[in-house]
Amino acid sequence: MAPSKKQTTEPGVEPTNIEASIQTILKDLADIKSRLTKVDTLEEKLNKLQQTLEATSTENAALKEENAKLKKDINDNSILIKTLQASNEAVERHQRSWSVRIQNVPLTIAEERDMGLTMQKVHKLVFEPILQGAVSCGAVRQVPDFDQLLESAHVLPGKTGSSKPIIARFRTRFWKNLCFRFRKDHATRINKSPAGQKDGRPGRGEETNTTTSRYCFPFCDDLTKPAFSKLLEIQADPAVQSCWSINGSLRFKLKNSPSVRKVHSVFDMINDILK
Repeated sequence: MAPSKKQTTEPGVEPTNIEASIQTILKDLADIKSRLTKVDTLEEKLNKLQQTLEATSTENAALKEENAKLKKDINDNSILIKTLQASNEAVERHQRSWSVRIQNVPLTIAEERDMGLTMQKVHKLVFEPILQGAVSCGAVRQVPDFDQLLESAHVLPGKTGSSKPIIARFRTRFWKNLCFRFRKDHATRINKSPAGQKDGRPGRGEETNTTTSRYCFPFCDDLTKPAFSKLLEIQADPAVQSCWSINGSLRFKLKNSPSVRKVHSVFDMINDILK
């Protein structure tokens, strides 16, 4: 057998390979280190993001709690405001329950400026005919004088050249109720109008005109502003047959029902009142 030849290595080959391997390893280590650094940076950012999310969650929970409290406060305040409105309206309605608003009474400038003269004119034209009817029916013995019947009468602003509304306050609600009671049969009337037509302004009680005439000097309860606005709103609803007031409180009938219904609060929505 021939002797094997001894393998030889070229000078510089082995060190070069080793150095290249080392450089590759170092490069890979540097790349790993860079990636680890990025990972550390990402982890740090994630930790900060987690902390931010936790803080935001805590803040959001606090905001939700505060929002719920604000909603409760708003609801409580709304209830309080409605209660105060109803209370104030009730007080004002009571104060006005002795008064009526009168239309079409002709007054001179002197009568407009003098309360006593205004009271005398209102007494003579508006209430004396009604009270004479009450006397004839035996409801009262005699017609009281103007200053026994009325406590005051003042003229409201109106258009120049036309009669202005008058607010007249009775001394007692007995006289006021008596005038409303006997108005239909004994109040002064004028002009023909279709049967069944009501007075132009809302009166007291559901008073259908069966005499084919209208009142010469119509009068109605002196309603508060919220009550008068609600009365007009109810009258305008197509489901309503009629709406009127009794001592400042509103009553109405629906077209599909004969029953008389009461408005418990003039601050309720129209849908809630009619349902």
